[in-house]
Amino acid sequence: MTDNDTEVSREAEFQDLAYTNRWLVRNRWGMEEHQPYAERLADKIVAFATGATVAPLILPEPEPAASHLEPPVGFAPPEWLISGSDFPIVGRRFTPAEFVAYVKWVQDHEHYTWQPSGITVHHTGVPDLSMRPSGFTEQHMRSLRNFYRNDKGWRHGPHIFTDDHAIWVLNPLSIRGVHAVSYNSTRYGIEMLGNFDTLEDYQSSRGLASRNNGKIAAAILMKYAGISTSRLNFHRHDRETQKSCPGKHVDFATFEEEVLKTVEEI
Repeated sequence: MTDNDTEVSREAEFQDLAYTNRWLVRNRWGMEEHQPYAERLADKIVAFATGATVAPLILPEPEPAASHLEPPVGFAPPEWLISGSDFPIVGRRFTPAEFVAYVKWVQDHEHYTWQPSGITVHHTGVPDLSMRPSGFTEQHMRSLRNFYRNDKGWRHGPHIFTDDHAIWVLNPLSIRGVHAVSYNSTRYGIEMLGNFDTLEDYQSSRGLASRNNGKIAAAILMKYAGISTSRLNFHRHDRETQKSCPGKHVDFATFEEEVLKTVEEI
């Protein structure tokens, strides 16, 4: 047997092992949440063995967890982090259940200076997930206010930010915000932490959690703030922008479907 024959034999054996490994991953893998990544690795091994190419992996959106949304007993709304008429912010963190209670409280106790009728969804882009390894903090809310107020010259900001842990309220819900040129006067703005133009943030568990919290926040506003279920859109739907926001990997139809499912489950 020549050296060339030996090399061909090894290549054939490598390909056989690669295909076998992929079959085992797809048919015998025990942890469902890890399977897409394992399949991706198996596909890469096969591609390396055969010279084929591997298409980018786009994971399906998981259903947001709509459980545990019963408002806590004795809920007391937090004071705004910064009050007054000069760019006030709530700047506080809410669990989904606390956000339900807060939205109800605002509806009953705060004077609305605008009439919101819809929701526009964004991603932060910058910062991305790597820049906020533990999610947002109250100091981040102060920094966002400073950025919008001093760097951009805005009088208000987006209403809601979500990370992989919770829902944050920045701009008071009862006051018109600033987030999308065509929709500022009529829609709440929800900013989900992450840069979903990148597969790294889109595919990560933190990115999934941030988007799920965005879906839950939208569903709660529909359920308890009188927002029509037909009035959800993405920032990229604004004709005044060229952005792909909330990220080119986020499919609107799937996102909307999951929000509407959550509305039904609350």
